[in-house]
Parts: sequence; C-alpha cells; structure tokens
Amino acid sequence: METQEQAKRMNGEGSIYQDRNGYFLFSMMHEGKRLVRSLKTKDEDEATRNAVKVRNEFGGRIASGEFEPSNVKNFTVGEAIKRYLDYLNENGRASAPIVALSLGVLQRDRNFLPRRKVANLTTQDFKDYRARETANEVSHTTVNNRFALLRAALKLEMKQTPSCVSKLPYIPMVHIDNARDGFLEYTDHHTLVAELPRSLKALFVIAFHSGCRLGEILNMRWSDVDWRNRNIRLPKTKNGTKRNLPFWGGIESHLKAQKDFRDAHHQDAEEIFFWCAEDCGLSHGGVRVAPGSPIQDFRASWSAAVKRAHTANANINSDLLFHDLRRSAVRCMIQDTGIPESQAMLISGHKTRTMLERYNIVSLKNVQDAGAKLDAWSRALGACRDEKRASFS
Repeated sequence: METQEQAKRMNGEGSIYQDRNGYFLFSMMHEGKRLVRSLKTKDEDEATRNAVKVRNEFGGRIASGEFEPSNVKNFTVGEAIKRYLDYLNENGRASAPIVALSLGVLQRDRNFLPRRKVANLTTQDFKDYRARETANEVSHTTVNNRFALLRAALKLEMKQTPSCVSKLPYIPMVHIDNARDGFLEYTDHHTLVAELPRSLKALFVIAFHSGCRLGEILNMRWSDVDWRNRNIRLPKTKNGTKRNLPFWGGIESHLKAQKDFRDAHHQDAEEIFFWCAEDCGLSHGGVRVAPGSPIQDFRASWSAAVKRAHTANANINSDLLFHDLRRSAVRCMIQDTGIPESQAMLISGHKTRTMLERYNIVSLKNVQDAGAKLDAWSRALGACRDEKRASFS
C-alpha cells in the first residue's frame, strides 16, 4: 500500500511507489478515481522512465474520454438539445420555437446527428460543418448562431449534479462585423404591408409598431389580446418581464382582420399568427406548412416580399431583415413620435439604455438635439451682433 514515505511524486501529475514485493507502480487521480499501472521493475531509475510513458498513455486516454463515467461517455447531442429545449419551455422562454428550428437544422448534419456522443465532439467537427455550410451559401453569422446555441445547451448540462458533460469542446467562432444600420421608415412600411402574404400582414404590423422580438410575437395567443383596454399582454418574454403593447397605428385594424379570418376559417387556432391556405404553397425552412398551423419559419415569404417592395419603393432595403423592424420601431417611437425613452423601452422590452445606444437610436437623437441647440445659440448670437451693428449705423 502506498504511504507518504514510499510515494515519490513526479514532475506533473501522478506518483510512483513500491508494493510489498519491491515492484514499482504508477498512480494518478482522475475525476476522483485512482488510475494505477505496474511499472514491472524493481529498479527506481527504470521505473521513473517507464512512469513517464504510462503517464502520457493515461493522458491520451483521458483526452479521448476513455475513463469518463458511462453517463458522460454515452450522453448524446440529441439528449443535450432536448434538455435545453425543455429548460427553455419550462421557464417560459419565448425563443424556444426559434431555438428548436436552428438546432434542428444543426442535427441534420452528420457531425451533429442526435445519436452523436458529446464526449466525441472535436473542434474539427465544427470546422468541417462551417466549411460545408458556407459552401452552400449559409452565412458565417448563421453558423455562429447555431454553434452558440449548442454551446449554451452543453454549458447548461455542465451545471447539473452530476453532469453528463465533463468538458466543452473548443468551438471556433468567426468574427463578424454584423452591426446593421438598416431601418424602415414609417412612411414606407405600407408598401411592404401590401407585398406581404395575408398570413404575415398582422404579424409585420405588430412587429413594426412594437419592436418586439420575433419569438415573443410568434407566441402571442388570442387570450392575450385585451380589446377593451386596447393592448396585447405579453406573459412570455425573453427577460421574463411581463409587458403590455398598446394599440396604435394599424395594430387594431390588422388584429381585427386577423380575428375575422380566424373565426371564419380556423376557429380552433389559439395562436394569433397562423398560415392561411392561400400561403401554404411553398415550404418554409424546409417544413411544409398546413392551413391553420402556427407560423414558425417564414424566411422564404419574407425575402420574396421584401424584394418586391424594394422594386416598388427604392427606400426599402432589398436585404431588409425582420429583426431590422425592432430598431425601426424604437427609433420611430423615440425620434418621430417623441415619447420618452423609458416608455419606448417598456414597449420594446429593452432592459438597458445601452441597447438603444447600440442601435444608434439614442445617440443619433442626442446629436440631433445637440445640433438644434447649437444652431439656435449660433443664430441668436448672430442676431444680437446684427442688432449692435444696426444701432451704430
């Protein structure tokens, strides 16, 4: 048995010691488990040399996951993603459907099939996936987002006791300068409404007037609409704070039109936004939609409508993203309508003023206000100078 006197520490992990028969053994700890190997010699110098080889062998086997507990070795990508989605749904995260779609696309790749063992994931798997996707014209931003979601799922599992993930694989991200400044002006939004299919008109109008996140909008139910007080209650939000969206602009009229269509054709639809039969001819995100089914992915219809709207009105960007509506709504509320920033944040769901500044909304308004004050001061000074000159003439 190893004793404090008998054990000889090596440079690095592990130690060597002699058994009762004088043979040396190598010992090291891993995850609370002792790994032991006989060095098959009674000579201390030879034992020290052999121990280095054994230590390196153990290190390689540890790196490959050979010594991991069975729950860690057998934990799959599919299980990690399922637990993550369950967590989002249990905590009322409005982003759960969007996350499920993104991770579903990831799992269709051979590197990240649901049965793939997490312990076997390597950095090269992620590099190979990116190369394949970008070759098919998928943007680096989209790939980064999928990787970020998978990493979030693995990090969540690492917090569990016991955890089925012992370590995270290194996931390389590509730096993207994706700060967008695309906006849709209020006077131009009617053009886009006209080009959108019936299924997306009310969805667009609410997004453009409220600045809400897409996940929050897609989770809206008819039970959330307060017709009497003219607002929509948002019980499920990204940050967990309940909000109320006031009716203004075209929100009420489009909601009423949506409800009339629902009552006439899809009375069982609990979600406010669903697919109308006339818009089910194309697949969206690889999923064939059915009349009355909740809207989840509408990229194909959105892209086509934006291009038509750009042709009709050059002020509308041909690459306008749905998320650009969030910036557009907040800028409209603060700069055009003039409501206080705090009220705009209550509607859009921004928690900090920093996020408004990130969108270059508040900073632009401040510069405009400062410019108006400086201009007024300059004009007043010039008028005073003119009066003095006139008095001496």
